[in-house]
Amino acid sequence: MSHAVTSASSSEQLRNPLMPTVSSRVLVAIPAAIAFVVVLLALVFVISPPLAAAVALVVAAGIGWSLLARAPGLALSALGAQPLEEALHPRVESLVESICASFGITEPQLYTVDTDAIDAAVVGHADDARLVITRGALEKLDRLELEAVVGRELSLLGNGIRAATAMVAVSKAVGPLRSTIQGRLLDGRRLARADIDGVQLTRYPPALAKALEKARAGVAVDHDPMSCHLWMVGPARAGVQPLLVERIDTLREL
Repeated sequence: MSHAVTSASSSEQLRNPLMPTVSSRVLVAIPAAIAFVVVLLALVFVISPPLAAAVALVVAAGIGWSLLARAPGLALSALGAQPLEEALHPRVESLVESICASFGITEPQLYTVDTDAIDAAVVGHADDARLVITRGALEKLDRLELEAVVGRELSLLGNGIRAATAMVAVSKAVGPLRSTIQGRLLDGRRLARADIDGVQLTRYPPALAKALEKARAGVAVDHDPMSCHLWMVGPARAGVQPLLVERIDTLREL
């Protein structure tokens, strides 16, 4: 399937996905807490304070649960992803199946985004993931490069992806507070080794380096502040991620 392990530094905006520094439950607790206060203040002068607090707590819990449940769908929508038509790209289906079987990973549902950009993302969680690969990646990467990208994204499962997915739902729920919350809770340093972790699955760092070089030379995905942190490369003007050329240099040194 792959070749030999080896792995990822410079001076332009590195666009590696960011990870929240807190769990998904803590994330959804933010809008839930806001809802609790709003409902409590609205009811406390109408009904008894204990009853008002109980109602507000139920509403807040419902909002938190709803955000967690809806997060994958909201993330896919923010990414502009659509289900990958079965058998349309057998190469990527075969690669995903092979990597998942080799490393005991639950196979993700496959999605694509209709853009020339070379990029990928993963949302959900380890037992219910959605792997998103752009049309540009499917068409412009050779088998080893595509395998490297798939391996990199699958290596992220269980590494904060549930929280990163929840961040989309929370960003949508808090509206004008989105940039403040993202600025405080998204940390690119947690994914400093994401490329290296990925090539440990495919065992061929030059392939991921070449894929990133092709992505850097081409167009970028559209900018959506709700989902910028999910992409492997991301929007050129997002301004939130580390230096892409550094990742390529690091991979070439492995």
